[in-house]
This record gives sequence, structure tokens and C-alpha cells, in this order.
Amino acid sequence: MEYIWEPGDTCTISELLKCLPVIEDLTMSGDVSEWLVLDSVPQELPISLIHLKYLCLSQRCLVERYGSSLLLCLLKCSPNLERMYLEMENDLEFSAVKDEEYSDVWLERLNDLQIYFCTDSLETEFVKFILARSPKLKKVTILTHLVDWKRKSKMLKTLLRAPCASEGVIIYHR
Repeated sequence: MEYIWEPGDTCTISELLKCLPVIEDLTMSGDVSEWLVLDSVPQELPISLIHLKYLCLSQRCLVERYGSSLLLCLLKCSPNLERMYLEMENDLEFSAVKDEEYSDVWLERLNDLQIYFCTDSLETEFVKFILARSPKLKKVTILTHLVDWKRKSKMLKTLLRAPCASEGVIIYHR
């Protein structure tokens, strides 16, 4: 395995994941967009991460320009995810989750989602996407940096009314 430490060192998402075909737990942290070339994130990765059970993207890993593309690409090739922890500190663009290109994404085994975000609109779309495509989801924990109680309440009402593939999901908010 080659380690990439210098800002000038780069690799593509495909190159990285080819090194990890049987990985079960994947944690990425820091601003990986500085060294992970995402200019051409493929809609389908050349490898399926069928063994991946836990995905953690933290500490500014999901940043503005390519954060949503990286996350959606990983979800599309990881059908057996059971748990996810995501930190979204910037506004990410999740309008793509309404497109047909992600209509085949199903997270059949996902049962626990922990998500931290600072805003309430775009990331709410992503949580709705997960709710609609995760039939075994039991627990969603949302941590927000929202100060306005009315906005928090509106966000929670939106999520509670969203279509949900799992009958027993519980949404926690801290």
C-alpha cells in the first residue's frame, strides 16, 4: 500500500479503492480532496466494495466541490453497508440524489446512520434519500450546529414526514 502524504501526491478514487477490495471498515478524515483526484468521479467504480460494512467520513473529508460526489459514489458501490458516520461541515450539493442515476442505490443492510451537519436544507435531502433506500434502518442520529430552534424543528418535521423504507426507524437529534 502506498501512503499519500504530500499535497502534490495524488491518486484517483478508483486507484485508491482497487487497493481495498476486501475492506470492511473504511475511515477517511481530513480534506482528502487536496490529494484525491475527484475531477472525474465515475458514476460506477470499477470495483464493488461488497465487504464494506462501516463507512466513516470525518474531519472535513466531505468538502464543497466533490464531497457529495465522493459520498454518493461510495454508496453506489457499497451495497452491504451496515453503519455510517458522516461529518458534513460545508454545504454539499445533494440535488443529484433525486436523479435517476441513483435510483438503483439500495442500502439493504444499513441499520445505523450518524450524521453531523451545519446547515439544514441540502443535507436534509441526503437524509431523506437514505431513509427511502434503507429497509433495515433502525437508528438515525442527527447532530446539527443549528442554533435556531424553529429551523431545527422544521428539519425534524420534514424528516419524520419523509418516505421511509424501514418501519422501525427512530430519529434522534442532539
